[in-house]
Amino acid sequence: MLETHTARLRLPLFLLAALCLAPALLRAGATVDVASPTTSWTAILYPNNSPDPSNDQQTGSSEGDIVGNATHPSVYTAFGDAGTLSTTDGTIAFRIRVGADTSPAGFKTAAFIGIDANNDGALDLFLGVNNSGSKDTIGIWDPGNGLNTSPNTTTIVSTPLVSYTQTASNYRWEAVTTANDPTVGTATDLDGGGQNDFFLTFSIPFNDVVVQLAAKGITGFTQNSTLSYVISTATQANSLNQDLNGVGQAYDPAASWSSLGVVSSPISSSGIYAIPEPSIVLQFATGALILAACGGWAKTGSGRRGPRSVSLAKA
Repeated sequence: MLETHTARLRLPLFLLAALCLAPALLRAGATVDVASPTTSWTAILYPNNSPDPSNDQQTGSSEGDIVGNATHPSVYTAFGDAGTLSTTDGTIAFRIRVGADTSPAGFKTAAFIGIDANNDGALDLFLGVNNSGSKDTIGIWDPGNGLNTSPNTTTIVSTPLVSYTQTASNYRWEAVTTANDPTVGTATDLDGGGQNDFFLTFSIPFNDVVVQLAAKGITGFTQNSTLSYVISTATQANSLNQDLNGVGQAYDPAASWSSLGVVSSPISSSGIYAIPEPSIVLQFATGALILAACGGWAKTGSGRRGPRSVSLAKA
């Protein structure tokens, strides 16, 4: 009879532990919905909390002007784990906020997410969209033979290593509204240009990123590996010549990414920063303590005097 009472007490504890751990473990959904609101995404942050200034594109229209401030991030990321136990599959996605949709309608330039996957200060791959000319491609690009440690040492091979047709499931171009950004309020024109800001959203199969990194000698890369991002727009797919996220129009192109302040804070592909959010730490700690308590109840019948009490047993 005592064992029955113990089991009844253990069940609520396990349920409580699950409730504490679930929000931390399920941050990544099974798939990335490119139409989902920003509240389902993770903002890409910078160590110096530098938002991207408005109207700072080197060339081209405001469609290539990345915009953001301390309240409204310029770039987001999301990850879908495909519902499997593998840490190298799933989908990685990005959302970039730009200043306008200029005529004719549609995104008509290029946007790149540079990845420093081994944290050596050099960009190892570019993920992005190239809609310049008649390309209309999502892809993975090779940085080429440049050092790729600063703006003027970075090269991009214009033909992507892997390309994807833009579809409703992996690509979206839409005006910023309270529907896709519930926190935006009336701040839909951050650059003050008189036109609504737009979101460029795209996703890429994560395993293709893993495969291309492995081809460069960066092996063992998973959704939990720490990396950094450098984000830019461009007028074509062979350079970063439009707007570099996190810095104004005037900067030293020979300076390293980190000295310019355009390298994101260390983050995993699944959107977890190197220093976890306090709420997540608290969730794990609480869940772990409860599970430990459950273990104590489980051992009360093995000679260890755990939290049981004879008063629970019927005479």
